[in-house]
Amino acid sequence: MSGEAKKRMKSVVCAGIVTLLLAGCAKANLVNSNSIIEDNIEYYMQTDNAVYNLGEEVQMLYRVTNRGDEEVYFEFPTNKQYHFRVSLIDGTHIWQMDTDAADVVTYFTLQPDESKEFNEIWGQVNDNGTQGGTDDYPVELGNYQVIGEFYIPITDHYVPVSVSIQIIPEPASLLLLGMGLLGLLFHSRKERYMRLV
Repeated sequence: MSGEAKKRMKSVVCAGIVTLLLAGCAKANLVNSNSIIEDNIEYYMQTDNAVYNLGEEVQMLYRVTNRGDEEVYFEFPTNKQYHFRVSLIDGTHIWQMDTDAADVVTYFTLQPDESKEFNEIWGQVNDNGTQGGTDDYPVELGNYQVIGEFYIPITDHYVPVSVSIQIIPEPASLLLLGMGLLGLLFHSRKERYMRLV
């Protein structure tokens, strides 16, 4: 291999390493959150990251906080309290988790600055509209909206709060892709060299 070819190969390898490092840094986000306030109540949605590897679990948290000066009382009908859902950016349904009857708290009171939290994990599956059926399948790479919704009994509506997440290839896949690109580059250089000889 000539000196010029070695320099180019080093440049390609360095570019591959930088790409892998940048992908790792992009994933190193802390929490990803959003909140809104209605009638002195803060509704807060959070995922543990903004960027996930394909197949990685997404931890979700929805928190309700009393930001007013008086206690607030919530009472819920059966199976109406909160739920989490995931959709594509265009709104296409991907997954939903409704309040399980066994987990329902039928009422609670929040004192000023007191909070109540609800947690769930999404395993990056598309539930195919059946919520727990046997026809679930893994999602693809891309951008998704993760939405938490809390039911307000007095006004009979849910308060949705959403955050955007991105699902990227796992690092091993990126490494294989980089190695494949290096192999193609080396192969094309070798062919070009053989034509010159």
